[in-house]
Amino acid sequence: MPEDPKTSRRGALTALVVAGSAVYAGALAVPAYRFLHGDDAGGGAQKERWIRVGKLEALPEGKPTRLSVIGEERDAFNISRGKLGSVWVMRKGKEVRALSATCPHLGCSIDLGGDNKSFACPCHTSRFNLDGKAEAGPSPRAMDDLGVRVQDGFVEVDFRRFRQGVPNKVEVG
Repeated sequence: MPEDPKTSRRGALTALVVAGSAVYAGALAVPAYRFLHGDDAGGGAQKERWIRVGKLEALPEGKPTRLSVIGEERDAFNISRGKLGSVWVMRKGKEVRALSATCPHLGCSIDLGGDNKSFACPCHTSRFNLDGKAEAGPSPRAMDDLGVRVQDGFVEVDFRRFRQGVPNKVEVG
């Protein structure tokens, strides 16, 4: 007498393998999706990421100051805390401005020029004025402006990274 495939051992084993494979595929798909799309499943710009970088009173008036950005880095599997990058912060009275210290050309670290009146990228000789506007060299755009605010006497920056080597400011995850 032939066995009913729904109640046979082979049928049970097949169902078990199919169910196990589906669970395994789901366990791999969720982290992979989060890695590729970030936490913002909607696909638009990332939500604000305010990171405290220093005290307002410690910033000298009118002089660019390089500050480290320390925060959490997340991927699909890990959360780690460390240096995310650095920013150039300038204070004029109560107004504070922040520029990314990463060159828009190929990602080298931008330094203050020897004249203290400009920024310079040591890798490919891009030069920027203190407002961040590109003046010379291969940089395809100005230094990247970042959101900045003052909370309880501390300067906070909405830290983001942008695609390098392109003329438009495009945020990367």
